[in-house]
Amino acid sequence: MKIFKYIPYLLSLAMTVLMVQCVDFDELNRNPTQSTGMNPNLQLSSVQLWQSNQTDNLHRFFIYPGGFMNQWTNDWAVVSYGGKGVTSDAYFAMYWEEFYYPKIIKNVVDLVERTKDVPEYTNIHAMARILKVENFLHLTDLYGDIPYFEAGEAYYTGVLKPKYDKQEDIYTDFFKELKEAEVALSADFPKATGDLYYNGDPVQWKKFANSLRLRVAMRLIKVDPERAKTEAQSAINAGVFTSNNDICYVKHENVKESVGESAGNGIANILLKDNKSSTFRLTTELIGTMEDLGDPRILYYGSSYLEDNVRTDITPQLYAYYGSYKAITMGAQLFSYDSQVTNSGAVAIEVNGELVDVSALLKFMQPSKVITNYGSPSIHLSYAEVEFLQAEAIVRGYLPGNAQEHFKKGLEAAVNQWSLFDVKVPVDAATDFSAKNPLQAGKELEQIGTQLWILNFLDPVETWSNWRRTGFPVIEFYNYDPTVNQSAGQTPRRIPYPLSEQKNNKEEWEQAVQRLGGSDSWLARMWWDK
Repeated sequence: MKIFKYIPYLLSLAMTVLMVQCVDFDELNRNPTQSTGMNPNLQLSSVQLWQSNQTDNLHRFFIYPGGFMNQWTNDWAVVSYGGKGVTSDAYFAMYWEEFYYPKIIKNVVDLVERTKDVPEYTNIHAMARILKVENFLHLTDLYGDIPYFEAGEAYYTGVLKPKYDKQEDIYTDFFKELKEAEVALSADFPKATGDLYYNGDPVQWKKFANSLRLRVAMRLIKVDPERAKTEAQSAINAGVFTSNNDICYVKHENVKESVGESAGNGIANILLKDNKSSTFRLTTELIGTMEDLGDPRILYYGSSYLEDNVRTDITPQLYAYYGSYKAITMGAQLFSYDSQVTNSGAVAIEVNGELVDVSALLKFMQPSKVITNYGSPSIHLSYAEVEFLQAEAIVRGYLPGNAQEHFKKGLEAAVNQWSLFDVKVPVDAATDFSAKNPLQAGKELEQIGTQLWILNFLDPVETWSNWRRTGFPVIEFYNYDPTVNQSAGQTPRRIPYPLSEQKNNKEEWEQAVQRLGGSDSWLARMWWDK
């Protein structure tokens, strides 16, 4: 699929490396009165790459959203903060102060401004507007009301304390931006040469814009179902993804990070820090659910390994001993030293003709070699998600059509997309899986929500957003350590604003907090999560 993506990626990466040597990005990010002046094609690829190669920043998504969603456990930060519901002002601020606003938002806004009304950059301008929505969507879904219309505009407008815009107004602008950008894309204008998503293909970008609009529309099911219906219909009629060939992703180089970012997949670098072991474990909740459904992706997600130089796979021996994959997983929100883990005990198995004692911790499934490959792709939006969302929209009465057929396509696409990770997916795996899991009357929304939860396990923010809007699957906050818990034993609904905002932009911060009910609490519900 889309093998041509490798060549432009290598060229863009080379350009990025050269530019980093002569441009001080940190200074540019701090200085609001300085535009980047970067070649728009290079800036386009940089914004795309930064979303998935920032290892330290991406770890924050696993600490909180990842810890909330009962898919990942044992990593110290994930359990100590997200799993136990412990606040960290420093971690809350990093999304805002280190990842989005100073780097991605600053550059994507600059890219939009510098390509506006420049005919040769018509397509890049449209792509930048779509990228802007993609990134602001994550940001507003983390915090709620945020600086949007004036954010990143200081060089152009002189506004140093941007207004916090209402999430409702931000979403309204998302729809406008995606519609206008989709219409503007055209093969009649020069091709973007720095595009890591689709190699500059405007037809593919149109599908991405419409598919992203479908995702945005379905966020509104609780707060404004009529608008959700109208926008979902409009997006689908304009043309969304129709196969796995449409998947929006970035293919990374097989490079281990050394200073917080690299050309390699940032999440893979998080999940496998030292090339032979991982602090992360997949949960009983996730793997147990997949096993109950007969999901063929289990071993693509995780396996059990020895801590040797090749990560010897001992999953077959453990499966034979215990009789299930669920039995070799850790429960969510647990550490290796918790009694539920230590009481499970070690086991002796035969490995390469020798009897090996495997500790309790090593029994439990780690991230697989597939997803810890530094060269694995980062999927931004999948065809499977688009099919699941269409199935959901039909069940909710937003669209005509056959929900069963869309759900079936979603299941099969979710399995077959692993070919992007160089997995040799068995020919009948996807169709066998879909045949086992038809939609059941009265359970459709739960089934769809569960599949979105499984599908997006490498994108914790999206997983959390889908759970907050649908309530599926049912996620239990176990509150194993109530003496340290700061979430009232509940799964949080948002990330509090950085403390620095109370000093640097106090008036706007105060107004945003008042709209939350007067408290900057992580239990407060943002506009679409009422």
